[in-house]
Amino acid sequence: MLRFVARNLNNVYKFSELQKFGVSFLGSGNAEYLENLFDQWYLDNKSVPATWDSYFRQVLESNNFDFTPEPLKGQAVSLKLDGQSGVRKLLSDHFRVLLLINKYRHRGHEKSQVDPLDLEHIQQIGKVKGYTKLDYSEFFTEEDLDRGFYIHAIGSTGITKDKQMMKLRDLINYLEKAYCGKISYEYMHIQSNEERDWFRHQIEKYDEFMPSKEQKLKTFERLGQEHAFSTFLQKKFNTSKRFGIEGCDSMISGLQSLIDEAAKAGAEHVVFGMAHRGRLNTLYNVFQKSAEEIMVEFQDLKSTFNEDIWGNSGDVKYHLGSVHNVQFGDKKLRLEMLPNPSHLETVDPCVYGKVRAIQDYFQDSRREKAFGVLIHGDAAVSGQGIVYEALQMADLEGYKSGGIIHVVSNNQIGFTTVPKDSRSGLYCTDIAHAIQAPVIHVNADEPELIATEFRYKFKRDIFIDLVGYRRYGHNEQDQPKFTQPIMYEKIDKAPPVFIKYSDKLVAQGIVTKEQVDKLMKTHEENLELAYQKSRQMDYNLKDWQPVPWEMIKVPVLWGRIKDTGVPLNVLKTLGEKINKIPNEFNAHPQIRKFYDERLSWIQKDQPIDFASAEALAFGTLLHEGFNVRLSGEDVQRATFSHRHAVLHDQKDPNGQDYVPLNAVIPKGQEHRLSIYNSHLSEYGVLGFDYGYSITNPNTLVLWEAQFGDFANGAQIIIDNYIASAESKWDVDSGLVMLLPNGMDGQGPEHSSGRVERFLQLSDDDPAVFEKNLGVRLTRQMRNSNMQIVQCTTPANYFHALRRQLRRDFRKPLIAMTSKRLLRLQAAKSKLTELTTQFNQVYDEAFPEFLVEPNQVKRVILCSGQVYYDLLKKREDLKQNNVAILRIEQLAPFPYEFLQKVIGKYNKAEFVWVQEEHMNYGPWAFVRPRIQSVLAKTTNVSNSPIQYIGRRPSGSPATGFHQLHEKEFQTLLQKAFEI
Repeated sequence: MLRFVARNLNNVYKFSELQKFGVSFLGSGNAEYLENLFDQWYLDNKSVPATWDSYFRQVLESNNFDFTPEPLKGQAVSLKLDGQSGVRKLLSDHFRVLLLINKYRHRGHEKSQVDPLDLEHIQQIGKVKGYTKLDYSEFFTEEDLDRGFYIHAIGSTGITKDKQMMKLRDLINYLEKAYCGKISYEYMHIQSNEERDWFRHQIEKYDEFMPSKEQKLKTFERLGQEHAFSTFLQKKFNTSKRFGIEGCDSMISGLQSLIDEAAKAGAEHVVFGMAHRGRLNTLYNVFQKSAEEIMVEFQDLKSTFNEDIWGNSGDVKYHLGSVHNVQFGDKKLRLEMLPNPSHLETVDPCVYGKVRAIQDYFQDSRREKAFGVLIHGDAAVSGQGIVYEALQMADLEGYKSGGIIHVVSNNQIGFTTVPKDSRSGLYCTDIAHAIQAPVIHVNADEPELIATEFRYKFKRDIFIDLVGYRRYGHNEQDQPKFTQPIMYEKIDKAPPVFIKYSDKLVAQGIVTKEQVDKLMKTHEENLELAYQKSRQMDYNLKDWQPVPWEMIKVPVLWGRIKDTGVPLNVLKTLGEKINKIPNEFNAHPQIRKFYDERLSWIQKDQPIDFASAEALAFGTLLHEGFNVRLSGEDVQRATFSHRHAVLHDQKDPNGQDYVPLNAVIPKGQEHRLSIYNSHLSEYGVLGFDYGYSITNPNTLVLWEAQFGDFANGAQIIIDNYIASAESKWDVDSGLVMLLPNGMDGQGPEHSSGRVERFLQLSDDDPAVFEKNLGVRLTRQMRNSNMQIVQCTTPANYFHALRRQLRRDFRKPLIAMTSKRLLRLQAAKSKLTELTTQFNQVYDEAFPEFLVEPNQVKRVILCSGQVYYDLLKKREDLKQNNVAILRIEQLAPFPYEFLQKVIGKYNKAEFVWVQEEHMNYGPWAFVRPRIQSVLAKTTNVSNSPIQYIGRRPSGSPATGFHQLHEKEFQTLLQKAFEI
């Protein structure tokens, strides 16, 4: 029998997994090994590891077995043992008990009662080929049920408390209650012994953690408030969408309990992210947003909305965010709900980023002052890839936030799609296994949840799968019986959670029926008063908007606001500091040469390249007291090996990395600079950095794509947050997107940052210029949703970065960065150019080589690296009657700056030249804007501006190098054919 049990151990669990039992001495699943080990111990107990010695002693002693391990002088031990009463059977019984207990620990959730509707799909695992039912018959017979078995040495949790023996029947009943009730658990996949032992303790001593009477009364009151609110809205606004939480009502009381525990644990900030389902309920019950404000949003009442005010577009009520401060004695807890579009899980990485930014701001390295709560839908958490991208940040140094609490509002349906059609696994939370996060499955009719303690103890993510239903359709106007008639027949008969719970408490004598009725009446009267008051209220968009940044550092210490130039002596001092590598640091020879060359440029007043200008931008901002965070794939070295911001010791594998920029930061403040390589994710990491950027306005937050082409993987973040959040939600961000861009013959996936898409998202309005002729557009930058630049000089790149913080407002910056210009000798800037300011338009750079402006025949307008190709072509042709102008800032479009420089070219024709195909690049955006400027500028030709570039294409670039060259030479030739 012992051999049989050991073989089963080997079949069911891998060798390494046996440690998950919490019994480190069960380190083998090999029968022969176990038998030999016991024989060896019996011959000489000191010849085996101490853990095995202790184990064998405990098993035998607990069964009153008389034994004295001693040498038997050559006698066959196995024969002698066979003759001794029950030793091998005793061990065999114990192993079988161990297997049974661990079956429940691993698979108890399969028998749980977590579905209040008892729908078939929860039991779909029973249909899996080879599935065996979880019960005792695999290891024991019915005759064994009333036998006593030794179980004390099984693990660190005392299932039997002080007992060492237990009847099998009692043990099974205990395990059924612990693992197969209305709350079940998945935690045995976690590799950490400490975490598994903690969970086992919570589960297997469940009677010590039952809710008290006071806790039940608090849950009763909270469920009552939620039930009254949902019922009232359904009655008053039954033709409006509200995406109610009915069927998973206990989520609300659970979130309120979570906040209670967070305050006890010392939290100061909790950041929530959730989709529309249950959002209004959460805002009312958890965030204490007033019922009047919510009801105003349901009604078509007089509004303070003014369409002439920029950035006043607003959003539907179930997308809005909120901030609320909750007082717990002398402690204050700040709750924040991030706004979220209908792209359900897209807020996930934003929450990770915002929480991390709060922790960094408060230098909370223990990750205890702030944490995040993400509320998912069951279909979304299993179907949306962004969930996985966000989860991968859980333990990454540059992105971890000490654990997010994930609550799944599991309706067991996604719009009209049932689980068997929307996921392949048994549970919607199966993705939690990817990061070894525990999962608690909870019947939504059981409103007591646990999670906060685990998060604070282990700083790890945890999932709560709240299994309920959706009482109405996807929205309250849908008819769900079209597609789920059987399911909704059960739902129609199911009483609300509050009714069930209050009946239970009445039966237990905790509350009376009169108390239940009084609670409901009080809430209904209060809500009716709020409704009547809301009928007289104006709808003010600002009422629901988050509290603005408390402080934007006004940069007057280092010059006036908007001054981006830095004095030459400061540039040289900082430039020397950030370009020196200590002699004792074993830098790679090429990198040392790289830094020596940059240092030489600074010391000899020689022109610098883009990498040097970027380092100086970071260094000067750090010197002025700002923070810098750079994140993305391979950003420490940079994709094109030009940055080398973090250096690695070439000889000491355990040595500290060296960050040259730290040389300008006072000792002890190194946290103000963060440069992190991210995991291979665009959508998730850009969302994280966006969330980070909306938290602290005094941090320059940059995300760099490996190639600009890959940014389209994050298009949802770009569309729904970066381009529109300020207008919809009044949420500001100064995030910088660095997108390597340029038609360099590297094929369709490594050529285009798709600037045309960003320009299409720009809210720049040509009519503003046309209507305000001669009046400076003083608020043009402030009244724009984002800036889009293609800098052709290191100096302009330097100013563009510094400009992000050198003003009293924040705007996203989209920077199309050239790969080729990084090492182009012609694309360098003098240090003195860094003392000036950003140039939105560059006039002709070499007027001394051209005819007089009024004799110029053609003016080429362009943007980006193509400028240097045009310049070289003009030199080759020795053509002196063509001027070349660069538009460095595409959006908001520099109308007045362009108008200022083109007036002198009064006899020239104007053409636009780009290296992209006609349907790519800036052409579609700049064409009407340039035409407006021409029309409003005296003495210049108002003829339609001509296009010179590649013809339209479905692909951003050809994959054939010869064709690439042919296309490029053709457009360069045409540019100078007058």
